[in-house]
Amino acid sequence: MKVRDQEEEILNKQVAEAENKANELFEDKERKRLELKGAIEKSRKNQINRKNKELEDKKREENEFAEFWKLRNEELAIAEQQEREEER
Repeated sequence: MKVRDQEEEILNKQVAEAENKANELFEDKERKRLELKGAIEKSRKNQINRKNKELEDKKREENEFAEFWKLRNEELAIAEQQEREEER
């Protein structure tokens, strides 16, 4: 009986160790999955931010270009008007 109790105790310890190891592996796998999910989410946000910045930069450049040509056309119109006045 004593031997059987010792064998049972050893077996219970082995089962407990196996369960603990399985739990640790599961927790490690879950932690890695969450880390990967977080990395993917961060990458996605960075991509969206980069695209938004590119769109903003493009709009700003277009506005600057339009403003430049608006001023340039006004300068040309004034110069043309002055030439006409000088011709008179």
